[in-house]
Formats: sequence, C-alpha cells, structure tokens
Amino acid sequence: MIRRRAWPLLMKDDRAVVAPLVAVLGASLLAAAGLALDVGLYYTESRDLRNATEAAALAAAMNPAAGAQRARDYLARNGYDASVLKSVQVGRYCPDVRLPAGQRFDASFSLCPGNGRGNAVRIRTERPSRRFLSRLLGPANPIPDLGATATAARIDEAGVGITSGILTVTNSLVTSVNNLLGALLGIKLRLSTADVEALMNGNVDEGLFFDELARRVGETGTYGDLVGRTVPLRDLLAAAAEAAADPATAATLSTLSGVVGSGYTVPLAGLFGLGVQQNMPVGEADAKPALRAGLNAYQLLTFAVQAGPGAIDLSDAVSLLVGGSTVRIGAVATGPVDRPRFSFGPEGETSVGTSALRLQLFIGLGNISVLGSTLSVDSVPVLIDVAAATASIARIECDNTAEQASNTRVTVNAASGLVNAYIGTAPANAMTRPMPVITASSIKSARLVNVASLITVDARAVAQPVMGVSGSVLFGPGGQATVGSPSAPGTAATVGNGSQVGTLLTSLISSISASEGLQVRILGLCLPLVCDATAGAVRSQLLGAVVNPLAGLVGTTADPLLDNLLAALGIRLGHTTLWVTGARCGVPVLV
Repeated sequence: MIRRRAWPLLMKDDRAVVAPLVAVLGASLLAAAGLALDVGLYYTESRDLRNATEAAALAAAMNPAAGAQRARDYLARNGYDASVLKSVQVGRYCPDVRLPAGQRFDASFSLCPGNGRGNAVRIRTERPSRRFLSRLLGPANPIPDLGATATAARIDEAGVGITSGILTVTNSLVTSVNNLLGALLGIKLRLSTADVEALMNGNVDEGLFFDELARRVGETGTYGDLVGRTVPLRDLLAAAAEAAADPATAATLSTLSGVVGSGYTVPLAGLFGLGVQQNMPVGEADAKPALRAGLNAYQLLTFAVQAGPGAIDLSDAVSLLVGGSTVRIGAVATGPVDRPRFSFGPEGETSVGTSALRLQLFIGLGNISVLGSTLSVDSVPVLIDVAAATASIARIECDNTAEQASNTRVTVNAASGLVNAYIGTAPANAMTRPMPVITASSIKSARLVNVASLITVDARAVAQPVMGVSGSVLFGPGGQATVGSPSAPGTAATVGNGSQVGTLLTSLISSISASEGLQVRILGLCLPLVCDATAGAVRSQLLGAVVNPLAGLVGTTADPLLDNLLAALGIRLGHTTLWVTGARCGVPVLV
C-alpha cells in the first residue's frame, strides 16, 4: 500500500507519461508517416515522369513520322520501361491566337491542314506509383497511378520572293525608274544611281517591318489582320526604313516616305503570304522561335507602288527599231494577284507568283513605197501575253544542329509563264484591269492600209505559244544560289532565258508571212490577173516592211526601251527570278 505521504510525490512525477500516449497513437503516427512517404514519392515521381514525357515529346517532334520510336528510345535511355508509353498522336500544330490553347493541337488535320504533314506530336505516359504503407488500404488507397501528357511541335520555315528579272543598274534604267514610278505616284522622283543600288542591294527585316507597320497604322490584332488592310504608302515606306539593315537603304526609304503623298494607299492582300505567322498576334515577329527573313527593298517598293491606284501608262514611250520604224507601248495590263510576291512558311505550303502581264505594242511603219507609189501604213498592233510565273518551297533540309544554320538548304520549284503573241485587233476590254482572258479566236484582223476603200491591207497573226520553262533551284551549300537573311539579300537564281522572246516573235513572223496572215485586196480597178499580180507585189513589199521591225525585237533581249521600262517594274519576258530570303530549322517546343 502506498503511503499517504507518497501521493503528492507520485502526482508530481511525470516520467514515462508519454508512453501511454505513444501506445495509444503509435499506430496512427506510423500510418501518417507511411502515407506522407507515399505522397512525397508520388509527387516526386510525378514530376520526374512529367519531365521525361515532355523531353520525349520534344525528341519525337524532331521527326514526327518516327515519333513513337523516338519517344520510346528516349524514355528507355532515361530508365523507363517501354510499357510506360501509352499513346503517340501525330498531328498539326495551329499557331492561332484565336483558338484556345488546348485546341491548337489538331490530330484530325482539319483545323490547319497546311501541307498535310505532321509537325507536332502528343504523347501520353502512365505507370503505377510506388506505394508502401498505402497499398495496405487496397481499393481505398487515395494515391493514383502516375500519368503525364505532353505536346511538342517543330516547324521548319523559309521565305521566298519572286520577280521576273534581275536588274542591272544603268543610267537609262534609273531614268526609267524615276519616270515610271514617279508617273504612277503622281510625283517627280529624283532617285540617284546610288539610291537605286541601295534599294536593290538592301533588305528589310520582314518581322520588324510588320511590327513597325502595325504600330503606325494602329493594328492590334494578328498579322493576317494587318496584311488584310489597305495602308498609306508613306507608312509602309517609313516602316521599311525602320526595319532596313543597311543605313543607305534606310535613308533612301525614309526619303521616299517623305515625298509620297498621304493619299496614295496600298492594299497589302496581294503582296504577302504569311504561313504560320498568319494568326499570330502582332508584336511577336522577332520573338523566338520566329522565322527571320528579309524583303528586298526595291521589290517591296515597286510591287507596293504597282498595287496602288496608279495606272501604268507607257503610251508616250517610243523608240527607233529598224529603218525608220518605231515601237510604241500602247498599254500594259496585269492580271489578278492570286499569289503573293513574298511568302513565308513551311515546305509544301508556301508559294509566290507574279501577275499575268499583257503588253500592247504598236509598230509604226510610216510611209511605204509600193509599186512607185507611197502608201501611208497604220501602226501594226502587237499583243504579247505573259502568264504568271510561279514558285513554291518544295523542301527545307536541316541538320538539326542550329536554329538558323548557315548550311540549311532550300529547294524551290519554279516556272516561268506561258507566252503568247498576236498581231491584230484585240477585244475592247483587253487592257482593262485586271485584264480578262483572251483567246486566239478573239483576235480580229487589223486594217493597215485603206486607199479610198479600193486598196485594203489587213493583218492577223497568231504565234505558236512558247511554253514556260520549269525546274528546281537549290539555295544553300552546293546549290545555284544562296539563302538570304534580314541583313543580306543572298544571291538569286533565274529560270527561263531570252530565247523565249526570240522564239515567240519568230513564230509570229512565220504566222503573218502565211497566206492568211497579210491580206491585200484591190477592188474593181483592173483585170483579175493584173489585180492578182499587183496584190502580190503590194503584199510582198508590205510584208518586208512589217517583218523587219518584228525581227528587230528578236534576240536575247527585246528592244532596249521595252527592256528598261519593264525592268523598272521588275519584269523580264520569259524569266522568273527567285530569292530565298531566309530559312529557319525549327527547334521543337512544347505547346
């Protein structure tokens, strides 16, 4: 029995007081510790699996066609069993700010089909989590299996530009540039040779240009919204000056911006093809991983001017051809702009083109001596049709060692346009803008001579069409030309040759020399045999008078006047000239 006086001491003794508590709560503490360990492991393993899944998705996006194997190999190298990979989907990534982020991966290829090739991969992984104490709970275990999903995309891009000829700067060309572009703008242009050279040899950074133009015109939507607008030419030139790499190019563009009237506006819709930039918000063109490409400053200027309201009028352009005959450019018409002049995007879905072109020429023969008499001959009307030249990016070859490597190669498929030529009277609307399609049957005989309705001479000829030349051009190491950049235009490649013009006009000469080409009629002044002989003599002399000037247009180049005036517009008959203005080998990114 405990003595009474020991009770107070016992009541104050707290030794081993926790033992009963531990005995009561030990199981609970052990369970909590085990659960904390399992939860900690779950979050750690979940993070590791998510990181591995994202890295595997990036590896798969390097080559979506082999995405499953690449993802499996990556996971295996990082200690995961192949069974972890549950699914691999190849699809298209739609860089469209208007779509919710979760819908930008398109496994059905219906939202943004593009070239129909996969550029993105979505993979899903799953594995059981490691469980210790929590597994004792059986179906009531609160810790789920591990799982992760990741989507990665890679887009290789290049920029391409097109004209119809490479220009050599001469004094006569500079004069033509000032006269023609000045007439279109309604101002007096005074560009020097150095100014024209600075434009032709200078590039504008397309991304910085679009962002600066958007700022000037107040566009806050997408780049597609921007190029759907009509903008003042002076704003376009000022934006180009801000984005020009070369100081001389920037200075010339800035000067032009200051002399162009504020009322001259340019619809941008036919100038640019934006590819994956189309639905990106403005202000992000120079952000990673955007394509960095250039725009040739001279081409940008001439195409923008031609897209505006100014009409091409060369009716006062006359030059001497052969033996007193002259050629006058009656009118120039262009077809609808159905392809952009500058385009940026992936292979298989990026194309450019020129407009179809129609030239109306009048060859003046003056007074012709025929059978001892002088006949006044009206101008011989010649119509030349040049179909649109086209080009498309067929292949972008990357070595995957750098985002925009110097050894990137780009293959472009190109074709110069079909060329037709006619002598005769064209339909009244033949030179309207945009020009309608005409056929050989719509060309009627043109009356060249009418002497009191007693002697008449009519002419009609249709040349055999000259097919356009097509081929592939390789830009980059080992190719015919080099890939440019925002700071350097690179070198161009040309498809086509001057003999096309010669072949065409030679065919036209053959056509007018045929029996139905030049028809002479002498009415009621002589006996039939005499009339026939006289008509034959008249025809023979007139034919020579017509053929000689036509022959003067045949050769590796057309008449110098025609060459220079068309060159000012970036046009050379029978040619298409191409630039690859930049290329980017895509770096896979998580999307």
